[in-house]
Amino acid sequence: MEAIQLNNGRYHVARASHRYACGGIFVTPDPPQVGVATTLGLYLKNAGTEPVTVSRVETMVAQFGMGVGWEQLPPLGPFHLPANPEHVEEITCEWTPLTGGHRCVRALIHVETLPQPLRVGRNLQVIESQAERSHWHVPFRLGNPEAERKPVVLEIAGNMRDVIDAHVLVNSRLARPGEPIWLDPREEVDAALLVRARTGSALASTNTIEATIDGRFVDGIQVVVHRPAHIMHPAHAFASPSSGELQERMLDEVVVAAGR
Repeated sequence: MEAIQLNNGRYHVARASHRYACGGIFVTPDPPQVGVATTLGLYLKNAGTEPVTVSRVETMVAQFGMGVGWEQLPPLGPFHLPANPEHVEEITCEWTPLTGGHRCVRALIHVETLPQPLRVGRNLQVIESQAERSHWHVPFRLGNPEAERKPVVLEIAGNMRDVIDAHVLVNSRLARPGEPIWLDPREEVDAALLVRARTGSALASTNTIEATIDGRFVDGIQVVVHRPAHIMHPAHAFASPSSGELQERMLDEVVVAAGR
C-alpha cells in the first residue's frame, strides 16, 4: 500500500494520476458487504525536514459515483509525524454498510500549519475478468450536489481506445460526451459505464469518467479492467465494427442494461 507523503504543506502519492483514485486509501473488504464491519484507512508519512502535526482526519463514504451525498464518520486525531520518511502512520476507522457494492471514500487531512485541509479520495473499481468476457456493465450513481437545477457534463477518457469502446448510460439512456444532463437540486440518478473490448488480446484498461458543472470539476470515477488473452479460432477473431454496427450494438446494450 502506498503512503500519502506530507512535505512542506503538500502531499504526494506515487502513481496516483487522478485525485479520486488515491492509492494511499484502503478499504477492507472491497467491495464492502452488508452488515460486515469494514475497515477504512490511509497511511501517512512525513518526507519533509520538520515534524508535522495532523490535528484531525475526517473520513466520509458515498455510493460509487459522482456528485452524491456523503456519510460523515467520526474524526480521528491528532497525529504527530516525525521528519522521518521511514515512519508510516496508519490511520483506520470502522464502518458498517447498510447496502452492498463499491464505495467512494474521501479523507480531509487537517495539518496544523495549513489554512485548508488536504483532500484525498478513492473512487476506484477494479474488475478481474475471465478471458472469454468482452462486455462489462458497471453501475454508479450520478448526482447534482448544488442547491439549484444544474447541467452535469460527463467526459470519458482512458487508455487502449483503439480496442476499447466506453459509453455511459444515464437513466437507461445513452449519454454523449459533453452533452448536458439536467438534474434538480441534490437529485441523484442511476447511471452505468459500458465497456466493450474489440480484441482478444490481454487487457489492462483504465477508464475514467469526470463530471463538471458550469465548467467546474465535481468528481470522477475510475474503472480498471484486467483480462488475460483469449485464445480463439481465427474464424471467431474480433473485428472492428463499422460505425453503423457499433451504434446498433450500443443500442442493443442499452436495452439489455435497462432491463437489468
